[in-house]
Amino acid sequence: MKTLKLSVLILVFTIANSFAQSLPEMVKYDFKFDWLAAHTINQNINVGTESVHGIGYCRLFVKNKTTGNEDQIQPTGFKYIGNYGRVFEVPRNAGMKVSNGNIKSLMNTKVRFQFEPAKYGYKTMKELEDNAYFKIVYEIKVYKPINDEIVGKQEVIVFLKDAKVPAVTLNQAKNTTNIPTRPGYMRFNKAKYNLGIVYSIVPVN
Repeated sequence: MKTLKLSVLILVFTIANSFAQSLPEMVKYDFKFDWLAAHTINQNINVGTESVHGIGYCRLFVKNKTTGNEDQIQPTGFKYIGNYGRVFEVPRNAGMKVSNGNIKSLMNTKVRFQFEPAKYGYKTMKELEDNAYFKIVYEIKVYKPINDEIVGKQEVIVFLKDAKVPAVTLNQAKNTTNIPTRPGYMRFNKAKYNLGIVYSIVPVN
């Protein structure tokens, strides 16, 4: 009798684990560049008269198990700006004035990525999470009359297993002064500039 109960428990656990690892028909994620956090290394320097502009990119890639290629997933209901997956841009002639400790809102809308995992040969979420990733790039420049000053260009890879980065509030964005680059945050340090880009990636049920 005990053996039968144990067998039933093992079967229930196996079924539950199978459901936990099974894939939904459609996988969906929302991406957004949320904030520009404008800090400075030397707090006595006032950069309020300087204008920051930049370009942000986000692309989603999935390894196709049938072909062996990496396929790019196009956004749903959103058209890239130009080439290379550009989703956001602050033009040079419309840069944002920044000052010490100032936070600027970036994108107003989210970019939706969705695809059917089965079409790429996947049966479990764990397997998919290790073979699909976001490539996120942001470049920041400071306006100069002749040649703009490049603060930096960051590129990060975020696999789906780490793509659970909720949006932060304005107050939370203000507390990013000393944190390193990590999922959800890109840090730019050059000379007097200490800037950060805060982004979010949210799975959609």
